[in-house]
Amino acid sequence: MLARVFRSNQPGVLVLLVVLVPALLLPNCWAPAPDLSQGMPLMRWLAGFINATGWTYGLAVMFWVAIMALQVAFLLNETELVDRRNHLSGLLVPLALALTVPPGGAGAAFFGLPLVIWAMHRTWSISTGQKALGALFDAGLLLGLAAQFYMPYAFLMVVVWASVSVIRPFQWREYLLPLVGVVLVFYLAWGVQRLLHLPYQAPLRTIIPSSMGFAGAPPHFPWIVALVLAPLLVVSSLRFAEYYGRGVVREQNIRSAFIAFGLTMALLGALVQLIGGHFPIVLVAIPLAVLTTFALIGTRRAWLGELAVACLVLFAIWLQYGRA
Repeated sequence: MLARVFRSNQPGVLVLLVVLVPALLLPNCWAPAPDLSQGMPLMRWLAGFINATGWTYGLAVMFWVAIMALQVAFLLNETELVDRRNHLSGLLVPLALALTVPPGGAGAAFFGLPLVIWAMHRTWSISTGQKALGALFDAGLLLGLAAQFYMPYAFLMVVVWASVSVIRPFQWREYLLPLVGVVLVFYLAWGVQRLLHLPYQAPLRTIIPSSMGFAGAPPHFPWIVALVLAPLLVVSSLRFAEYYGRGVVREQNIRSAFIAFGLTMALLGALVQLIGGHFPIVLVAIPLAVLTTFALIGTRRAWLGELAVACLVLFAIWLQYGRA
């Protein structure tokens, strides 16, 4: 039922986010907010607002999730990453984030994600004939801003370069401008901190575990979720490979860029785990939500997809409300 509703090409279904997001993430309104007062500048600035009262943090989490669901929906449809226009991300993104961000577990990586999605949107928009230099400079600025929440996001510059390499012929300016955008944001942040005598950036503080993922979840929760999620991801990968093989060159280029994005996010998580001993699962939530779209977009054996989605909804409610 849920997948069938969001599978349509009717943007009006996104209004259901007003109901879906609070239903999944309401426990954040009474959960204790994590300590986000140390780290990168924008995260410290935002923490001063969202930690003012108990319910402000919960509202911020729900607002961020809704924004990301809308962003991914427009990203998929405008870049034609999938063959058929749909709004499944309006369902899958809140589900993925509800399964990876328990109450009180939204940290710097979570709050920087909308800027990362926006940067990928600007980067991949060059495949539709838009002017490349302006879009790539914007992508660099957005990644620089995302790094002001969560320092590892600066390394997503390699995704921009990889995307450009498969979408357009080589032009050195298109590789230099995104880097200039990232460096410019860091330089301006440093200048503002010096002028206002603010605390300096603390990049390593951003990898301290604040997005708990499955940590502290009910017993055997990850294994129970894996029983549904693993087969779903296998089917999604096979469908993605099928769509990739029969797509035209432009579609294959965009899907290659998406592969680079997903693998880089997973690698970032692995590096953070190597340094801090904690894998921020939220990093892979968006790529996995997009990948799952390929399994649910078809109508063949649709009841299996509906059953998988229903199970994931129950698991998300279990994680969110079982800890409340």
